[in-house]
Amino acid sequence: METAAKTIKLYDDRPYDLSFTGEIIYAGPMEEGTRRLILDRTLFFPEEGGQSPDRGMLADCRVTDVQIRDGIITHTVRGSRERLEVLEPGCQVRGELDWDFRFSNMQNHTGEHILSGLLHSTYGFDNIGFRLSPNTVTLDFNGHLDRDGLLEIERRANEAVYANLEVYARYPERDRLEAMEYRSKKQIDEAVRVVTIPGVDACACCAPHVRRTGEIGVIRILKSLRYKGGTRLTILSGRRALALMQQQLIVLEDVSHLTSRKQEELAEGVRSLLEENADQRFRIGELERQITDLRLSAIPAEQKNVFLAEADMSPLAQRGYVNGLCERHEGCCGVFVGNDSEGYRFIIGARQSDAKHQNALHSDARQAAALLREKLGARGGGKPAMVQGSVKAAWQEIQKVLEGLS
Repeated sequence: METAAKTIKLYDDRPYDLSFTGEIIYAGPMEEGTRRLILDRTLFFPEEGGQSPDRGMLADCRVTDVQIRDGIITHTVRGSRERLEVLEPGCQVRGELDWDFRFSNMQNHTGEHILSGLLHSTYGFDNIGFRLSPNTVTLDFNGHLDRDGLLEIERRANEAVYANLEVYARYPERDRLEAMEYRSKKQIDEAVRVVTIPGVDACACCAPHVRRTGEIGVIRILKSLRYKGGTRLTILSGRRALALMQQQLIVLEDVSHLTSRKQEELAEGVRSLLEENADQRFRIGELERQITDLRLSAIPAEQKNVFLAEADMSPLAQRGYVNGLCERHEGCCGVFVGNDSEGYRFIIGARQSDAKHQNALHSDARQAAALLREKLGARGGGKPAMVQGSVKAAWQEIQKVLEGLS
């Protein structure tokens, strides 16, 4: 490819334009239904500054990617072979932006500027990372705030939205730039574009933004977690925030109906249900242990290699059952839970020599697992004292195989 002049960035001054016309100055070879195009000018914002690229149509082809390198912007387009073949240098082509996607990015990027500016001016925290993808928006800063601090920053950010402040994006002259205070994550040697929100933030940034903060609508902080010595916030603004809040409201209404609680009482209601659930699990566990003790007492103590089948039993109770069998009986002992049509999950144990059973034979539960694997294709494994796994077979078949244990 011959060296091309830097692409004119129409989105710098015309972020609200929906279409443009440009001249192709380079057209790459066709590759699996795609072709790379460089134009003399473009409205398509490339992947840069942590933001995903614009979407839309170019020359009646779908734009699948936009990248920038050394000031040259490359568009990857997908279309029919007939359409791609006619895209050659010198052609004038029309581009049309996916406006909903562009405007959503403008809302979210400007919302991030407001939050980052307030975190910096209030606490001295620096923005050390930002990612605006089609699905998530994250902001990383080198400090920590508790819930109250985050709620206060969110409140102040939305106050800036309500104030409907003008948003300026300009390239200051060098002498004026040197006198300005603005945020920047890296040293910039070329002309610097500074996005300013009066009284809130001034930051070096290459992306399109809304004209006034009121266009953002709302800024929400969704999640905060510790990340690389600092904090990562998951945030949403504008249309994306509204869509999420609508989904959350539907969920809250459903939970409110299910728990017969008002929405403001849901946390206490869920906490109460969890406590009741824990109490019920404890009672069920106690009943299972009592039933297990009764069943154990009914098995002759001299019986060796005891294997039982149960239709339903929790894994914890199943393990306790096996431990009780191994305590009372020599050889391998196991409990199989399930049915003939769906199969069984099993736990098999073997008594190991100890002070209480000095004369006991040393058994290996893996022998039983090996037989089941060889004869019935069972899965699982473990140690000499205990193995667990699953097997798809009828209980009579399982019993017959286990009779082969010595």
